[in-house]
Amino acid sequence: MILPYLAIALLMFTTLYSAIVGFRRPGSRESNWIFPEAAHRCSRTLAITFALVLLTGAAWWVGVSAKNSTRHPSRFLIPNGYTGWVRVEFEVQGAPPLAVQDGEYVLRIPSDGMLRTSSAEQYGWAKDHYYYYSSQGTRSLPDSGQASVIWGKINGKQSGALGKQKYEEFFVGTMQQFRTQVKGENDSR
Repeated sequence: MILPYLAIALLMFTTLYSAIVGFRRPGSRESNWIFPEAAHRCSRTLAITFALVLLTGAAWWVGVSAKNSTRHPSRFLIPNGYTGWVRVEFEVQGAPPLAVQDGEYVLRIPSDGMLRTSSAEQYGWAKDHYYYYSSQGTRSLPDSGQASVIWGKINGKQSGALGKQKYEEFFVGTMQQFRTQVKGENDSR
């Protein structure tokens, strides 16, 4: 997530360096590689001050942007034994907002696998957690590796009769169930 910011910082540095080197006279071989000997002290001071302000501002911007690219993690509570697609629709008028507990959004998925919330979709990096829930409590679901039961997580936007809808989807089940589901959807197209 920080790579675009580093690219912007490199572009700003390169632009600044090009502007400074532009002070040099063509064909001159001066010992000072940044400023030509003919540059006035005032020009040098102004260029260095501008460079320091620009680099300080870029560093601050990268730091603030990186901090804001994180989000609260989500705790998905899925009905015990559920297999199939889970869909969460965001910014649905009249729907309840997501609860926040222990710094995590709590998404209690109904038995049909469709949750609608008035909360806005959050972007950025966070480690989400998945659980089966029942009246006896919760059981953690593996979401990576060979034992994973969470597949094909996507975020999207679609337009329809109700306007634009932002959503998140993922499949709950074994890898074979996921492949069968995806193959069946592709065959029906």
